Amino acid sequence: MKKEKMVLFIGLAFLLLVSLGKLANIYGELLWFDTLKFSSVFWTIINAKVILGLIFGLIFFCIIGINIYLARKMGPAKSQWELALRGQGQKTHQIIPIKPEYVNKILLVVCLVLSLLMGIWPAMMKWDDFLRFFYQTPFTLVDPIFQKNIGFYVFSYPVYVFIQKWLFYALLLITFLVGFIYVKDKAMKLKIGDLMFTRRAKSHLSILVGFILLLIAWERRLKMLALLYSPRGVAFGASYTDMRAQVVAYWIIIIIAAVCAFIFWINISSKGWKWPLIGIATLFALSVLVSGFFPWALQKFVVEPNELTKERPYIQNNIHYTRLGYNLDQIEEKDFQVSKNLNFEKIQKNSLTIKNVKLWDKNPLRQTYSELQEMRLYYHFVSVDEDRYTLDGEKTQIMLSARELDQSNLPPQAQTWENKHFKYTHGYGLCMSPVNHVTEKGLPNLIIKDIPPVSSQGSFIINRPEIYYGELGNEFVIVNTATQEFDYPKGDKNVYTNYEGKGGVPIGSFLNRVIFSLKYSDAKIFLTNYITPESRIMLHRQIKDRVKSVAPFLTYDRDPYVVLNDDGHIYWIQDAYTTTDKFPYSERIAFSLDPGAVQTPLKLFAGQRLGPKKINYIRNSVKVVINAYNGKMTYYVIDEADPIIKTYQKIFPKFFKSFNEMPQSIRDHVRYPRDPFEIQANMYRTYHMRDAQVFYNKEDLWDLPMQKSLSTQSEYPMKGYYIIMRLPDREEEEFLLMVPFTPNNKSNMIAWMSAQCDGPDYGRLLVYKFPKEKLIYGPRQVHARINQQTDISSELTLWSQQGSEVIRGELLVIPIEESILYIEPVYLMATDESSLPELKRVIVAYGDKIEMQHTLADSLNVIFGKGLAEASSILVESDRGQIPLKGRSINELAQRANQYFESALESLRTGDWAQYGQYQGLLQQAIQELMRESEEQ
Repeated sequence: MKKEKMVLFIGLAFLLLVSLGKLANIYGELLWFDTLKFSSVFWTIINAKVILGLIFGLIFFCIIGINIYLARKMGPAKSQWELALRGQGQKTHQIIPIKPEYVNKILLVVCLVLSLLMGIWPAMMKWDDFLRFFYQTPFTLVDPIFQKNIGFYVFSYPVYVFIQKWLFYALLLITFLVGFIYVKDKAMKLKIGDLMFTRRAKSHLSILVGFILLLIAWERRLKMLALLYSPRGVAFGASYTDMRAQVVAYWIIIIIAAVCAFIFWINISSKGWKWPLIGIATLFALSVLVSGFFPWALQKFVVEPNELTKERPYIQNNIHYTRLGYNLDQIEEKDFQVSKNLNFEKIQKNSLTIKNVKLWDKNPLRQTYSELQEMRLYYHFVSVDEDRYTLDGEKTQIMLSARELDQSNLPPQAQTWENKHFKYTHGYGLCMSPVNHVTEKGLPNLIIKDIPPVSSQGSFIINRPEIYYGELGNEFVIVNTATQEFDYPKGDKNVYTNYEGKGGVPIGSFLNRVIFSLKYSDAKIFLTNYITPESRIMLHRQIKDRVKSVAPFLTYDRDPYVVLNDDGHIYWIQDAYTTTDKFPYSERIAFSLDPGAVQTPLKLFAGQRLGPKKINYIRNSVKVVINAYNGKMTYYVIDEADPIIKTYQKIFPKFFKSFNEMPQSIRDHVRYPRDPFEIQANMYRTYHMRDAQVFYNKEDLWDLPMQKSLSTQSEYPMKGYYIIMRLPDREEEEFLLMVPFTPNNKSNMIAWMSAQCDGPDYGRLLVYKFPKEKLIYGPRQVHARINQQTDISSELTLWSQQGSEVIRGELLVIPIEESILYIEPVYLMATDESSLPELKRVIVAYGDKIEMQHTLADSLNVIFGKGLAEASSILVESDRGQIPLKGRSINELAQRANQYFESALESLRTGDWAQYGQYQGLLQQAIQELMRESEEQ
């Protein structure tokens, strides 16, 4: 007996500790939400979960309790159960009787456990669906088949499907449990080939089976509505076969199931199971026949021989609603009459575009940032972002990256608990460089660099370079403690600091130390002497984890980007989307969430799955702004017409802010995100075809151009890229996101798509279509033509054979006026681990001309010829310190050419092949200019 009590005590103690840990986790999250002033969100979600759990749990408890009570009452009086046990090594069972009063207690425990589980199911998985159901906002259109508002499918339909499924499994579970009780109470006997019931047991089970059959009928009715998502036809959504055969089949099954339920109920007063079994057999046979064979036969013998004729209206539905689901109906199509008359005057007119050509790709640039500016092993540039800033009064495209602190890169002996949570708490500053500036050594021209960060142009102020919240930082840290934090390295010494902000949760009180010790299962939080009354604990420091922890009902972009604000603070902007897979007739597409993102640790908020998920509706409805120093978050609604975000605004009335409330200095850096743009571009490949016959035959199917990876050289579809350029119908340049299109299985270019990022035109989508009778080179064709240029390919081959790696950047397609310019940067990198990618050449292609020179200006000079030298100030001049060749006398040019020739020979003798290639290029440039000057004279 003592042993049993000890086991019981240990079990209860374990449950108590687990419960305390869960409660501490919830309370710790509440403190965090309260610090952010988002406690209303916390309580709305918690209340929804608790109320749903209670309602469904109580409903199940009442249903199962009544049925068990009736089953026990209908059974023999005071029947006791027998438990058969067989010990180890025993061949016979030992029969242990269970008294009736204990049986009832066991059944009560079973009821409570099952009720808890049936309540947790909707509370954990469907709280979002139920909130949207009760606060739903109607759409402005209806589906074309059943004439129901789209809001019904987005908000109501998922709830009805869940309720049907919940009731079905609940009644199925109860039926089996009731049957088990009748067997144990000997009110029902099971024999091989025979089934014997008492009249009460038969009546009870017949009623339950009847209700299960009605739920099957309801499930078929819901499946009828789900035909709007049918993949059967040539286009997504209800097809001819679905509407002519599958709907009929579902109605037949609904009627038969209802009749079978009625048969089971009237069979209560009859003997045997003849008619119920006949009904079940009929239901099963007809389900196979009318739901399987009938649609198959209609599809095979009626639809397929006349597919386009039969499917035309359904194809048209798919086209129309897919365009609505992905906002493709808002795309403006324009003609782009390509000409080959690009000249100096037009280049000059579009000087801002030329000045902002992106010569630095993200991967080589991040590697360069890492080698030059990480300073210490524990600093890390996670990603490089693109934005636009005003430099010297002009809009300039910028690459920048935050210098974050990666605790995993601390030396092993330094990875102590104190260092991780008290010392190494934050990153420091950022790197920034224009997309086209190059130093003398072929490296990016850093206009913000070093620690502390220094702005070379003096136009940027960084008052708060500390980065406590970023793309890394998933460990909690404690600030304002008795020990100072490491701030940044300075020579052989370190500079230390104390946190001056209000970020994090106060942890100085006894209660809060206990709470967070239990939350993180870390007694050191409670025992340490470093915590003072002013100390604060910072949690959810990773941006993706942070935004998902607050609002798990939104879908988030894979790439938050950093912004240096006018106030000298560093911010992050995270794009958020409203999505659904229940938009009728809209084609579904896999949308990949970041597999590396961290789900919220608050288990009660679980529910958002990571990895790819299917969607057929997406809106970029929300922009989240996060302060990198104090972690303050603001959710701004940018698409106020979206019914889904309107619904969430009703659910959380104090949570969202209008986009108009966003500070202008932050609004200037809002950009159209790549994720929805790439989805829209991918869908528009097919859904620019609006005619059903053209769509059916895929006569005008487009593709995204293929390009090679910088690292693996494998091909992948071209991604959208940011660019500053002037649209054909505009007077000024603006920041755009664009991507070209090619015809299916062809390499020539047929159109390009852009999304505007600036001002009131934010989100405006444009597609410029080329004349089909003209051949416009696509990126793959231009790339192949570059490879066929013997002078270019030989020089690149020479470099790659002498211990250097040639990296060819992404080929950019740049529309200028009514012409297309192609630009590709070329980087050279030694094969050793500490090498830096250096920008060595810029390839420019226009029409039938291709040139590779040291700078973009040089390549443009060669292609467009005379007249460009006088306006070289408008072009992208490198900072290499080279003296311009144009404007010199013939004698000076000859001397310069001879100097390059001698230098090339010296490099050849010393075996410096990279330097040899550089001088060969300079020599070629000097000879070409010498020839031009000779012709002019």
